Amino acid sequence: MSDHTDDAVAVATRLADEVLFPHATAVDTGQRKLAENLDVLAEHGFYGGVLPVEAGGLGVDFPTAALMAEILASGCLSTTLTLGQHQGITGVVAGKGSPEQRGRWLPGLVSGKIRSGAAFTGAIPGPPRLTVREAPDGGGYVLNGTAPWVSGWGMVHVLGTAARDADDNIAWLLVDAEESATLRVSPQRMLAANATRTVTVDFTDHPVPADRLVTVGTRAEHTAGEPVTKRLNGALVLGVARRAVLLLDDPAWTAELDACRADLDAMEDIDAARARAGEFAVRAATATVVEAAGRGVLEDATPQRLLREAGLMLVFSSRPAIQADLLRRLARPE
Repeated sequence: MSDHTDDAVAVATRLADEVLFPHATAVDTGQRKLAENLDVLAEHGFYGGVLPVEAGGLGVDFPTAALMAEILASGCLSTTLTLGQHQGITGVVAGKGSPEQRGRWLPGLVSGKIRSGAAFTGAIPGPPRLTVREAPDGGGYVLNGTAPWVSGWGMVHVLGTAARDADDNIAWLLVDAEESATLRVSPQRMLAANATRTVTVDFTDHPVPADRLVTVGTRAEHTAGEPVTKRLNGALVLGVARRAVLLLDDPAWTAELDACRADLDAMEDIDAARARAGEFAVRAATATVVEAAGRGVLEDATPQRLLREAGLMLVFSSRPAIQADLLRRLARPE
C-alpha cells in the first residue's frame, strides 16, 4: 500500500473504533441520528469514495476500498450501508456524466453536501425492475415501477436510479428524493439496520428532466459489474463479522475472518465466497451472544445487535447461487 492508502485505512479504523462503534447501539435504538455519523464521514472525505484525490475522493484502489468498507461496517453497519448507496451513483457521474453534469453534481456529491440513495434493485438475477421511457411531449423521461430497498430516505437529496429503457438498455438517472403524486414511499421494517430508513419507492409515470439522464449502457455492461457489487456488499458482511471477532479476541476466529476476506478478494468464485462470509458472520455473532450470556440479549447489548445484523446480511443483495450455498452450509456446517 502507498502512504496515502495507509493513511486512509488508518482514518477509517480510527473513525470506526472511536466514533461509529461507540454510538452504534444509540443509532440502532434511535437515540442518535444516523445523519450525525454521516456528517463525520463527509468531513473526512468518505463521500468521494474511490475517486482520485484531485476529484475530491480518497484516491484508493478497489481492494483498499473494500477493506475500508469492512472496517467502517465493523463500527456501524447502518451508517456504512447508507454511505455505500451514495457512492455508487457518485462513481457513475464521475465516470460517465457529461462535463455539465460533473460540474453541477460532483462537488456536492463528493463533499456530502448532496447525498444520494440508490434505486436500482433488480429482479435478481436480472435487470432493474424500473422502466424509463421518453416523455410523450419529448421533454424528459418518465419512470415506472418499484424499487423495494431504498436506504437513507429523509437523509438523501437524490436517488441514483437505474431503469430499463425501450431498447432494454440500462439508463442511469438522478431523481429528486421527494415524495409526490407520482413518487410514493412506504417504510420497510427489517430485522436490523432500521436506522437506515429503508423504504419501498413506487414510481407511477414519474417525470424526470432530460438533464438528469447520466448515461445509458447495455445489459451486458450492467451484468459485468455484478462481481464488483458482490465484493463490496461482502465487505458489509465481513464488517459485522469483524466486530464479532474483535469482541471474541481469539486467534482462531481472526484467522477465519482473514481467510474469508482472502476468498472475497480473489473473486474467483464470488458467490461461494459471499456464502462463506455470511455463514461465518452468523457463527461469529452467535458466539458473542453465547460468550456474553444473559447480558448479550439485552436491547442495548452489542452481541444481539450483531446477531440481528448478521441475519440481515444473509439476504442483503443476495443471489440464487449465494442463497443455495448458504442453505447448504447452514444444513451441513463444514
